[in-house]
Amino acid sequence: RMQTTTKHDPFRIKSPHQLVSKTIDDAFRNLASTHRLGLSSDILSHAAIRAYSSHDLRSALTYCTAIDSVDPFCRTAGYVNVATLVGLGLKRKLFQLAHRLVDADSKDALAWFAVGSYYFLCHRYDLAQRHFSRSTRLDPSSAECWIAFGCSFAVCDESDQALASFRAAQTKYPGSHVPLLYMGMEYLRTNHLSLAGHFLSSAQKTDPADPLCCNELGVWSYRRGDMADAAFWFVKALRLHAEAESSTLTSTDEALGMNGYILLNGGHYSRSDADGKVADGITESSDSQSPHAKKKPSEDDAPSSTVLCALKTPSRQSIAASIMNATTGSTLADSECIMQCRDQFWEPTIFNLGQSYRKMKRWSDAIVCFEKCCSLCPGNAAAFAALGFSMHLSGDIDGAIDRYHEALGRKPDDPFSSEMLNRALAEAVTYPMSSVFASLESSKEARRLNSVVGSSILNDPKQGGTQRLQEGYFGRTLN
Repeated sequence: RMQTTTKHDPFRIKSPHQLVSKTIDDAFRNLASTHRLGLSSDILSHAAIRAYSSHDLRSALTYCTAIDSVDPFCRTAGYVNVATLVGLGLKRKLFQLAHRLVDADSKDALAWFAVGSYYFLCHRYDLAQRHFSRSTRLDPSSAECWIAFGCSFAVCDESDQALASFRAAQTKYPGSHVPLLYMGMEYLRTNHLSLAGHFLSSAQKTDPADPLCCNELGVWSYRRGDMADAAFWFVKALRLHAEAESSTLTSTDEALGMNGYILLNGGHYSRSDADGKVADGITESSDSQSPHAKKKPSEDDAPSSTVLCALKTPSRQSIAASIMNATTGSTLADSECIMQCRDQFWEPTIFNLGQSYRKMKRWSDAIVCFEKCCSLCPGNAAAFAALGFSMHLSGDIDGAIDRYHEALGRKPDDPFSSEMLNRALAEAVTYPMSSVFASLESSKEARRLNSVVGSSILNDPKQGGTQRLQEGYFGRTLN
């Protein structure tokens, strides 16, 4: 079991998701069972907003699909529906939705927001900017349109216009942490660390229950070189996600499905089912694609530096922001937060946590993180290369050689894996396992201390080329 990464961990005594879920669950159960409103478009919209706020895009899409079958012109979760399709990379569905919205009302800001989102997903950022600008003119008070407008500028490296759009969103939606978060992410992207820390800290204080704020604060600490603080924020983000996934989302699905209205986690439907069926004849998309499956970046992937849409509840207040003063017990250890994560959306957070542990020379903890990344994204060559590098530093040369081979199998032109594989093979020949050593552990320690990696990268700060391998190569972040 891993220990906490800092001296204090408030999540050992506070678990707001467990308390907020009970109150909201009672309300959902009352609406579904007593008032028979499980198929109400308003109730399903709030369920979709709740799932989206917890970054559970698959559940949000299921609720939005149910809303579409009940009330195709319901606008309560319209922006969430578009943002979910962008997050999942479902271009065809988004194309059909945008056409339907434009045909229904060509002067609707949501319709042109959907059109701009489609072009954003297709990497046609000039056209996306044009349609987002049109949506802001049709509805200047829409914070979602302004944030999407800013994201289309940010992905084109137009920082000033992006920040101006995010500031406009803040004026339209002053009580939300989302504009502050986006401004912090933009300053972090442009390497203005002092301003990034200010806005990210403000966003985290405004809504402490959002794990994405904690992740960005971890990236900010990582950029500053404070690895212990970075590891703390990454673990905190994973803890928030684990608590939300284990209580809030499951309980909402059960509450709505008590009488067969819509059941995502019960016997009628499971999020992992490929057929996409829900109760009472409501049929979800038959697309069995994983929500965050790796695709070819030239065609299907949305830019990793931006998340397109902000979340705004009908009451204009974050669901979890009002219950942060509650306290309860929490028993999740750091290692359990990592192992319980099953969503590929959080794979970069675990990857960043592993890099923080590696730079803190906590090899075993880093190996646990990278192994989890490999299980979440088996096609990710960087995760296998990082796992091999951590094994290499810990003295497990044979395991490192196997992981370097797996990384090269997924990305044959990776220079880092090629170079480290050559070093590991040379060390395996120069310092072979033999009976001279009293035990396997002493053998690994001797090979680590006498290896090229152990002598040059860890002990010689003048090695500029090898220092790059440790400092800059694995600086992959979730922006």
